[in-house]
Amino acid sequence: MTCPISNKRFLAFIIFAVLAVGLGIGFNLWHSAKIRIVPPPVTATNIEQPQLIPEFHLVNGHKPFTHSNLKGHFSLLFFGFTHCQSICPLTMTLLTQLYKELKAEKIRLPQVIFITLDPRRDTPKVVDTYVKAFNPHFIGVSGPSAGIQLLSKQMGVVYIQAQQSKASEDNYQIDHSGTLYLINPEGKLIAIFSPPHDEASIKQDYKNLVSQ
Repeated sequence: MTCPISNKRFLAFIIFAVLAVGLGIGFNLWHSAKIRIVPPPVTATNIEQPQLIPEFHLVNGHKPFTHSNLKGHFSLLFFGFTHCQSICPLTMTLLTQLYKELKAEKIRLPQVIFITLDPRRDTPKVVDTYVKAFNPHFIGVSGPSAGIQLLSKQMGVVYIQAQQSKASEDNYQIDHSGTLYLINPEGKLIAIFSPPHDEASIKQDYKNLVSQ
């Protein structure tokens, strides 16, 4: 003899179980679909409140180079020195390839600006020759040591000159990072790219940032 109440409870249990399994499968499919949407690579540290670059007075070739030269363009700033044997040539080569690919894809091109940390040896002519060897559109900036030190300090650029003997006082290295700084057309810092660099990731980040 069967119990009608038990049968009803059993039937309700079966219906509940089927619904639970169905919802579970549906959730898993939805969740799987979500995780398959891979976001673009992100290597930049975005500045939520863009920071205005302080006034500075440096030299590009024989022309003054000041804060006003940053306005109206996106700019990628890199601080280095022409006698650098590792970070600088590698980073400049990466920037050369990045510029080439952005141009091929018809993306708004940045000003690529190399600012020397070694104005003693890197005269405006030396810096200009150095950057033009990578790309004729690149900008090389030098200037008074005090001006270089002030700008680098204001932007948080850390560097130190290695000790050298009197016999090699003109043959020294400077320890520094390969950080890149992205400035918007208003002359404000909007992102920082810290090494190690990946050209494809920087390109994707740059495209995302300039399209905002």
